[in-house]
Amino acid sequence: MAELLRRESFSLIEILIIITVIGILVLISIPVFRIFEPALQLSGVTRDLVSDLRYAQQLTVTEQVEHGVRFSISLEKYQVIRYVTPEEILKEKELPSLVSFEKIEGFTNDEVKFNPYGAVKESGTVTLKSDREKTTTIDVRPSGFIKILK
Repeated sequence: MAELLRRESFSLIEILIIITVIGILVLISIPVFRIFEPALQLSGVTRDLVSDLRYAQQLTVTEQVEHGVRFSISLEKYQVIRYVTPEEILKEKELPSLVSFEKIEGFTNDEVKFNPYGAVKESGTVTLKSDREKTTTIDVRPSGFIKILK
């Protein structure tokens, strides 16, 4: 009967050893995460930009009013715009410090404009760069198809 009442548990020393090992593993892994941070931010910004381009395209088709995305290379930001009089800025997004625009090609005034059919007025590419010189290119085709190139 006494054996049933006896519980096995960890001693204070065992718990302290476990906490110490976990702390050491965390300290070792922090520099590793910092190495991957720029690549993760570049990937996230690319996905967000593609999503916002598709959002502008969807609004254009749905509302039958031109929408687009305007890039500001010097300010490192972009805006989703409804082209009515006066222009309406629907969304504005700044790029994080580790990501920047490398080049924007093919678009007049650095703007992607969608027509009511979902196609673009001009096709082109947007290239984003991380602070570690890794790049990702977004290709916008005449049909309005948006694709991420490596």
